[in-house]
Amino acid sequence: MILAGKIAIVTGAGSGIGRAIASAFVRAGACVAFADLQEAAVRRAVADLGELGHNALGIVADATMPVDVQDMVDTTTKHWGRIDILVNNVGGAIGGEGLDIDESAWDATISLCLKSQFLCCRAAAPGMREQRSGRIINIASNAGRYRSNTGVSSIAYSAAKGGVLQLTRSTAHVLGPYGITVNAIAPGSVLSELGLRELEVMPERLGERVLRETPIGYFADPSEMASIAVFLASDDASYVTGATIMANGGWCTT
Repeated sequence: MILAGKIAIVTGAGSGIGRAIASAFVRAGACVAFADLQEAAVRRAVADLGELGHNALGIVADATMPVDVQDMVDTTTKHWGRIDILVNNVGGAIGGEGLDIDESAWDATISLCLKSQFLCCRAAAPGMREQRSGRIINIASNAGRYRSNTGVSSIAYSAAKGGVLQLTRSTAHVLGPYGITVNAIAPGSVLSELGLRELEVMPERLGERVLRETPIGYFADPSEMASIAVFLASDDASYVTGATIMANGGWCTT
C-alpha cells in the first residue's frame, strides 16, 4: 500500500495507460479521481475495481477546456480535501502524419497532448504549493524524444510530446521549492487499446521490424507503465524531479 492515504487525479483514465495507472494507484492504497471525456468508459473502469471502487471517483471532463479542468480539480478537492498526485495522461494524434496536416488538426493535437497538461498543472499547482507537497507525472512519448518507432505518430503528435518533455523540466524547476516533483514517462510501443489498433493497421513487416529493434523483445503491457507511475508518485521517488523515464524496451539503443 505504497500510496496509502494519497489523493490522485488521472486524466484519460477511462482506457489504456491512464486506466492502468489509475487502477494501480487504487490498488496501492490511493483514492483516485478517474477523469475522462467518455462517461461510459469511466463507469466501466470504476466498476471493474470491484470492492475497491469506493476509493474511486468518476469525473467527466475535457482536459483541453480550462473550465472543465478547474471543475475536475475543485470536485476532487471537495470530495477528498486535497490533491497529492496528478497524472496528465490525455493525448492522441489527430489528422495526417506529414507536413500537409490541416492546421486545425495540428492545433487540436497540440491542445490535446500539450495544452491539456499545462492546464491541469496550472489548476492543481496552487493546492500543492499550499500544502508544500505533490507529485505531477506527465505522460510523454518515445516520439517526443527521438521519433516515432513505427512511423504511425504524426509530426504534430511528436512535436507536442517533445513539448511535454520541456514542460516537465520547466515545471519541475518552478515547483521544486514547494516540495513538488514533476516527472515524465515516455512510453514506446504499448499494447493499449490504441496500440493494438495501430498494430492491426500497420503493415506486418513494419511491426516485425519494430519488434526486432526492441532489445527487450516484446511490446509493453499498460501495467508496465503503471508500475513506473506508482514509483514516481511514491515517497521512494522523493529526490527524482525533472526527469523523463524512457519506457520503450530499449528501442533507442539500436
